[in-house]
Amino acid sequence: MSQYDSAAIEKRWQEMWKKEEVYRFDPKSEKEVYSIDNPPRYASGTLHLGHATGYSLIDFAARYRRMKGMNVFFPLCFDVNGTPIEVRVEKKYHITKLDTPRKKYRELCEEFANEKIGQMTHEFEMLGESMDPSIYYQTDAPYYRRITQLSFVDLFNRGLVYKGNYPVNWCPGCMTALADAEVEYKDNINKLNYIKFQVAGGKEDDFVLIATTRPELLCTCKAVAVHPDDKEKQHLIGKELITPLFGRHVKVISDPKVKMEYGTGNVMICTIGDKDDLEWVMKYHFELEKGIDEAGKMTELAGKYAGMTVLEAREASINDLKAQGILVKQEDNPQQVSICWRCHSPIEYLQVPQWFLKTLEFKKEVLKRADEIKWFPEFMKIRLQDWTNSLQWDWVLGRQRIFATPVPIWECKKCGHAVCATKEMCYCDPTEDKAPVDKCPECGCTEFVGCTDVFDTWMDSSGSALYNTYWGRDEELHKKLYPMSMRPQSHDIIRTWAFYTILRSHQIKDEIPWKDIMIHGFIMAPDGTPMHTSIGNVIDPIPILEQYGADALRYYAATCSLGIDHAFREKDVIRGRKLCNKVFNIGQFISRFIDKKPVGCKDLRPSDRWIISRYSKTVKSVSEYLDCYTFDKAMRDIENFIWHEFADHYVEMVKTRDDDAVRYTLYNVFLGAIKLLAPFMPHITEDVYQEHFLKFEGIKSIHLAPWPEPIAIDDDAEAVGESLKDVIATIRGWKSEKKIALNAELQLVQLIGESAKILEPAKLDIMETIKAKELQFVEKADLTEEYTAVKPVHAKLGPAFKADAKAIVAEIAKMDPADAAKRLADGPMKIDIDGRTIELPAEYLDFEKRLMLNGKAVDTLQIGDILVVIEQ
Repeated sequence: MSQYDSAAIEKRWQEMWKKEEVYRFDPKSEKEVYSIDNPPRYASGTLHLGHATGYSLIDFAARYRRMKGMNVFFPLCFDVNGTPIEVRVEKKYHITKLDTPRKKYRELCEEFANEKIGQMTHEFEMLGESMDPSIYYQTDAPYYRRITQLSFVDLFNRGLVYKGNYPVNWCPGCMTALADAEVEYKDNINKLNYIKFQVAGGKEDDFVLIATTRPELLCTCKAVAVHPDDKEKQHLIGKELITPLFGRHVKVISDPKVKMEYGTGNVMICTIGDKDDLEWVMKYHFELEKGIDEAGKMTELAGKYAGMTVLEAREASINDLKAQGILVKQEDNPQQVSICWRCHSPIEYLQVPQWFLKTLEFKKEVLKRADEIKWFPEFMKIRLQDWTNSLQWDWVLGRQRIFATPVPIWECKKCGHAVCATKEMCYCDPTEDKAPVDKCPECGCTEFVGCTDVFDTWMDSSGSALYNTYWGRDEELHKKLYPMSMRPQSHDIIRTWAFYTILRSHQIKDEIPWKDIMIHGFIMAPDGTPMHTSIGNVIDPIPILEQYGADALRYYAATCSLGIDHAFREKDVIRGRKLCNKVFNIGQFISRFIDKKPVGCKDLRPSDRWIISRYSKTVKSVSEYLDCYTFDKAMRDIENFIWHEFADHYVEMVKTRDDDAVRYTLYNVFLGAIKLLAPFMPHITEDVYQEHFLKFEGIKSIHLAPWPEPIAIDDDAEAVGESLKDVIATIRGWKSEKKIALNAELQLVQLIGESAKILEPAKLDIMETIKAKELQFVEKADLTEEYTAVKPVHAKLGPAFKADAKAIVAEIAKMDPADAAKRLADGPMKIDIDGRTIELPAEYLDFEKRLMLNGKAVDTLQIGDILVVIEQ
C-alpha cells in the first residue's frame, strides 16, 4: 500500500497556492462577499497549539464559503501594538520607558515586533491557512492607526469622549491606567492585621479594634465604618478615632455595605485600598489623597515610609505597630487579588487624569446589538451579557505607554482646553506634530502641549471591522462590505474584543459589526490542565506538523467543539494521518477506473444507488453543519462516509467491476467526497484532485471548485444497500475467521428468509464481492443435521469407571456417530467389556454435528432476519 508523504506534498501545494494567488479577494467581483474579521496574531509570541487550532477553525469557514462560490475576504494580519511587546523589549534591552528617549523606544519595539512577522507568516502557510496577503495589515502601521484616530475624532466631536480626574485601575509595573476588562484576578493569602484605633478624648485604654490588610495606607485613612444594624457598635457612630502611626482624627460612620462578620466589623476607609474603598470615597465625597504614586511607591504623605514600595511599606508599618503594642494579632486572609493581565502586578486605584469613552449609557444598546448577532455557540452570548451588566465605569481609553496609537489631542498650556486633531491630520503624533489651531479658542494662548498618552490596545483592535471594510478609505467598498460576515475569537476576550467592537460599531455606524460571531475554546495539556511555560507542559506544534503533517493536526482541530476547552489528544492527530493515507490510497485505486469524465449513467446497480444516496445525504448534513460552524459533527460525517461506507464497503464491492456505472459512481462520489473534506484537509485533497481529476475538471485548484450538491437521495436504495453491505461484510468476516482467502471461491451461498428478497436485485454485487459460484434466494432452509464424530468425555469417564475407562474409550472409538446417537435416544447405551455389560449415559459422550445441504456440509451465519448458508 502506498504511503502519503505529507512533508513533500504539503510544501508543494502551499507554494502553488501562493504562486497562483488561489485565495485572493477580488474587490471588483459581483459575487456575494463572505468577510472574516480575522483576529490579528500577536507579534510577540511563538506559535502554540491554541494558534494552530483556532486559526484552523477559522480556515474551515473560509474554505467552505469560498467553495460555495463566495468572494472570501480573509486577511493575513498581525497585532503589533501594546504593552506585551514593550515588556519584552524592556527585558531584552534592560531599559524602561523612563530612561529611553521616546523615539528610540518606539524604534526598538517596531524592530522587535517586525522581525517575527516573516516567521509567523511561514507558520500560517505550514498550517495550510488560506489567508490573503493582498489585504494584509498590521496594527502598528500608519494606515491602520489612522483609522483608530479617525474613529476617535468622530467620537470626540460628538461629545462621547471626555477627560476625567477619577480613580482608575493602575498597574505600577506597566505604569499605566487599565480598563476593567484588562484586570485579572488570582487567589492569594495575605494577613489580616488587628490594630488599635484610639478613641479621641477617651482614656488610654479606650480604643476600637480595626482589622485591615493594608496598614501601609493608614496615611490616607478617611473614616471608620460600622454596620447600622450592629447594635454593639451603635455608640461609636459619630465619634472620632485617632489613627495609629499618623495620629489622624477620623469619624466613625455607619454604612450598610460593611460586613459585620468580617474581621471586627469595624472597617477602615482609605484612599484607595480596594473597590469597597473606592465606592465609599465616591459616595461620601472624601478627599482623594494619594498615598501611592504611579511607580507603586509611597508618597510624601506616608512620612517615614515615603519612597518604599507597597510591600516594603506594609512590612515596615507592621513592624512599627508591633513595636508600639498596637498590633493585637494577625490572621491568614484568603482573598482574590486584582492583577494586570500583562505583567501580573497587583493593581492599585489611583486618581490620574484620563481620557474616557462614554460606555455606561450605551449598555442597553450593546445588549440589543448582541441580540442581533448570531452567536456560535449561542450560550457564549451570556458572557457578553454578564460583562455588560456588571460594568460600573466608562472605558478608560488612554495608556501611559509609548508603543501604540497616539491619542490625537493637544491641550492649551494656559487653560487646559483640549483640541482634537482634524480628520485630515490623521495619522498624527501630538508629541511631534503641531496642534490643528494656532491659538486656544477659549483663552487665545498660542502654546499647546501634545498628549503623550497612547490608546488602549483594544481601541485599535476593536476597529478591525472598520478597517477591513475600508471605512474612512473607500466609502463605496465600505457600503458593500459592512457589516462583516463573521468574527472568530476565543472566549476569554469576549469582554474586550467582542464588547468594544460592538460598542464602537454602534456608536460610529449605528449597526452591528458582523452578522455571526464564532467562539472557540482553549487547548489544554493532555491531562486537561492549562498549558504554561512556567510548569513546562507547553506543547510545541512544529514537531507535530513535521511528524504528522498539517492536515493531521487540522483533523484534530476539527474534532474540537466550539465554545469549550479541549485537552490535546495526539491519538486524534494520528487518526488524521491515517485518514490522509486512506484518501491517498482510494485515489490510487480509483485511477484504474477513470480515463475520462463520465457524463451520466442510467444502468446503476443497487450498490451504486446506495452509495450515491449515502453520499447525497452526507453532502446535505455536512453543508448544514458547516453553515452553523459545527465543524466537529461535519468532520465526523465526512470521515464516516469516506472511511466506513465508501472505502470499507463500496470499494470492496466494486473491485472486480468494469462498467460505465461503476466509473460514473466512483468518479462523482469520490470527487464530491474530497471536496467535502477539502476545507479540513486541504493538502491531501489538493494532491488527489491534481493527480486524478484536474485533467477532467479543468479548475486549477480543488479549493476553487464548486461545493458538491446531492446527486440523488433514494431511501429504498439505502435499505437495500445497508442489508447488502451487512451480508457482504459478514461473509468476508467469516472467511477471515476461517483463514480462507478473501478471493477464494465459494461453491454455493443461500440467503434464506423473507428479508432476503430485498437483495435479489443486488445478486451480481454479492456474487462478485464474496466470490460465490452460485447464489440462491430461498424462503425456508432445507437443511439436515448430521453427526460427524463421537468422543469420550475423559474428565467424567476416569473418575466414574476407573479401570474400565480405557476399554470404554476403545469401544467408543469404534462407534459410528449416527448409530451411537440412535442407541442413546432411549436411554443409557449398553456396551460389553470383558463379558460384562456396562451402561453408559449420554453425559459421558460428546457428539460433533454439522449442517448438511443436499448431502454436503455447509456453514451458517445469521444476519438479522437473514440466514446465510455457505458451501465451500
